Amino acid sequence: MNNSKNTVIIGGGAWGAAIAHQLRLGTAHNSTLLVRASTTTSALEKGHIRQHPEISGLAGFNATTDPACLKEAEFVYLVVPVAAHAEMLELIKTHTKQDCAVVLCAKGLMPDSEKGGVFLHEYAAKHLSRRPIALFTGPSFADEVLKGLPTALLAASKQTELSALLAAQFKNSQLRVYQGNDVIGAALGGTVKNVIAIAAGICTGQQLGDNARAGLITRGLAETMRLADKLGAQRATMYGLAGIGDLILSCSNNHSRNMAFGMALGSGVDAPAKLAEGRHSAAHLCARARFEGIEMPVCEAVDKIVNQEADIETTIASLLSRQAGNE
Repeated sequence: MNNSKNTVIIGGGAWGAAIAHQLRLGTAHNSTLLVRASTTTSALEKGHIRQHPEISGLAGFNATTDPACLKEAEFVYLVVPVAAHAEMLELIKTHTKQDCAVVLCAKGLMPDSEKGGVFLHEYAAKHLSRRPIALFTGPSFADEVLKGLPTALLAASKQTELSALLAAQFKNSQLRVYQGNDVIGAALGGTVKNVIAIAAGICTGQQLGDNARAGLITRGLAETMRLADKLGAQRATMYGLAGIGDLILSCSNNHSRNMAFGMALGSGVDAPAKLAEGRHSAAHLCARARFEGIEMPVCEAVDKIVNQEADIETTIASLLSRQAGNE
């Protein structure tokens, strides 16, 4: 595989455009953005990002609505919401070559009748006929990447050659891409941080104070580590970019969509309509934890609140009444 040619990015949102922007800085070539709507194509070709109209001065992107661009793709970055993965993976399976590498950029789980939920790489592996799979994850706000601010990310794949190729694609860009082989750890960290960020937002919205928020985030990390150990993830991953790094960023302020969503819930105002993957993945994450025999009280609390199974005050009181054990 050539690491500088035939790259397609499925998804014309801010993160897809940010990846495309950094790819052309890193390897001096233009990748292709595959999008649904012709209006999105027109905007991207002018360098306009619908989600961030304040960002100007970007060169135009190569964009199309025609999936024929996938036929010669050597790398496909899948940058769509979790709910769209089943459809898009089928598109990839239909139009790409068997050796095309698929890079998953979303964070979450798909429903599963046996385990309650499976991570995206687990789901993709069952549907892509042995195509190489990687995760591209870490603490990253798309608008900062589009503005050229430095960002560190992780490319994780069981195939070390693929991780190295992905990192090489961004050489000389404003992304510093580290390599790893712990795919389950990378997937877990990216998923749980969204749910914990909602919890941190609820805590802030309820005006429970910085002490309470710090304690909540820490206990959220502790339950993440329990599930990580059970799934065989590497502790180094959980303490790295895909784990605590992404958790810190997502729980920092309302720049994080998941934290903003939680803040709205906690303060009793209408939750923002913008995508907050944590509200969708909480139920599947908790179901997977139960299947694995792991207790995740913070994530369970978020699941109950976002699915309106319990009110916030009662749920917080229940968390605070739990027996405090050894740390």
